[in-house]
Amino acid sequence: MNETSDSPNPGGIKALVQKHKGQIGVGLLVLYVCLLGLGTIGEIWEIEWILDLPLFRPPGKY
Repeated sequence: MNETSDSPNPGGIKALVQKHKGQIGVGLLVLYVCLLGLGTIGEIWEIEWILDLPLFRPPGKY
């Protein structure tokens, strides 16, 4: 009996990350730029709902 079709892909996540390293990097960069833009808009126009998000709260503010 051949059980290789039922077993997971050898290397798993490491192989997946290695194969798609460029796409993951671009995705993280796009996410960073979007969050940076959202925070900038919140600061410039003083939009409270943006500034109250946990990501943009100053340390110590509940």
